[in-house]
Amino acid sequence: MLATLALTPNWVVPLDRLVDNLWGAAPPASARTQIRICVSQLRRAFADAGAPPVIETRPNGYRLRLGPGELDATLFNEEVARARLRAAAGHLPEAAAVLRQALARWTGPAMAGLDCPALESWARRLEENRLRAVEERVRLELALGRPGDLVGELLELVSAHPFREHLHALLMQALHRSGRTVEALGVYRTLRAQLVEELGLEPGPELRTLEQDILNGACPAS
Repeated sequence: MLATLALTPNWVVPLDRLVDNLWGAAPPASARTQIRICVSQLRRAFADAGAPPVIETRPNGYRLRLGPGELDATLFNEEVARARLRAAAGHLPEAAAVLRQALARWTGPAMAGLDCPALESWARRLEENRLRAVEERVRLELALGRPGDLVGELLELVSAHPFREHLHALLMQALHRSGRTVEALGVYRTLRAQLVEELGLEPGPELRTLEQDILNGACPAS
């Protein structure tokens, strides 16, 4: 219930959507009563935590009323947008620092612990936004000349996302710029073998171009 309201703060969530999210296609006859009970419990929990009333009852549903700076997901998006503006203006150290600040708001996977199929697409969207921010931060830190500090993190990321090609490209760059060119080329060969064997696909143009640049000496080693 709270997750559904928090995904669209300051907008009314219709009662029918709440019923669908909580129970899917087979809600109990008491669904609307249970939602009212749930709202009462949430209001009590906020009050016990010393928060002002934030859940409003509307004619057709409920609204989570939040002010600026009260929702981490909103702050994350704002900080990522600010970092992109600073990077576009050439302020790379500041942009990287803002992205690190934004990513520090994450304490685990989006919607962790919730068994709610209706929220899975939202969780994937949030996770995609996080990964893109990670990739942008790594790219900035590579540009700032810190390849060796990034290898360990990138190895964990490609292990968690084995078919995300841009992460593999960043790992190849970090290894190559750290003087580990043989390992960088090994990353490409390993991924290519996995793609061909499991999906019947070749790596995309970014990885193919990067491999050729490393082989031809067109990719700087430091």
